Amino acid sequence: MQKPNRLFAFLSYIVLLIGPLLLILFRRKDKFTLYHACQSLALVGAAIVVPLLWLAVGWTFAFLSVEFPILYIAPIAILLFGPVIRRRQHAVRYKERWSWLSIALTAVVALVLIYGSYLVIEWLAPIFLPLSGPLLLMSGFSIVIAAAIALVVAWLVGLLNALRAQLRPVPVYGGWGERLFSRLSS
Repeated sequence: MQKPNRLFAFLSYIVLLIGPLLLILFRRKDKFTLYHACQSLALVGAAIVVPLLWLAVGWTFAFLSVEFPILYIAPIAILLFGPVIRRRQHAVRYKERWSWLSIALTAVVALVLIYGSYLVIEWLAPIFLPLSGPLLLMSGFSIVIAAAIALVVAWLVGLLNALRAQLRPVPVYGGWGERLFSRLSS
């Protein structure tokens, strides 16, 4: 690798989105600049993807919690049918004689608990469920803020790495940039 061009690597972090794209197009032979352009592009991608993911998941959950409260039964049913499945696997493994009876009783208990959960959810749906979606959306925003703080720290580390002529990935999001670099440099 030739002597690193720290100015272009530094500019890839300063001129966000346009800078890394231009450097990838025109300075592809310079591996140092390409590496930092890929790291910067990973940071830009994370800055776009994390809030959009929060919006998609949060608003979908907020809508579904109000419109379709019956969907809360699915995770409860999966949890309650876990022992039935484990009991059947145990019976098959050890070839138990009266295993069908214990499997049937476990399934009946699971069905009774699922029906009880359904009744409780139907009773609580008008009171609690309109609040659960927005509460999840608001609490999920703390993840977006943590990701933004991690982005600022990663951006500063990337700037310092570019000025020090070091090929180190930025924290948290550096793996994305390294994968992009390995694809573009080969």
